[in-house]
Amino acid sequence: MTGAAERRAPNLVGLTNLASADLVIYLLDDRGDWLAHVDLGLLGTGDRWADLAVASMSTAWDYGPGWEDALVEAYGLEPDRERLAFYRDLWNAT
Repeated sequence: MTGAAERRAPNLVGLTNLASADLVIYLLDDRGDWLAHVDLGLLGTGDRWADLAVASMSTAWDYGPGWEDALVEAYGLEPDRERLAFYRDLWNAT
């Protein structure tokens, strides 16, 4: 299995309008072909790190190690290690 360094990151399209109540994020590969979508219509209001912690953690499950920070950075944020660890621990404990 190859890690993130050996693969190209998918083009994360649709991450600029996070205020939309009907937001759907489409993930496209480097050719523009559809890979997946995420429906965030019922996301609600809360600490963004709760969602980012689990979403970034799931990149390792789906794509292998090395993609966690890329997802957080696609939101224009520097990874907050303390909050990511807290919400990942909470996710794993429940």
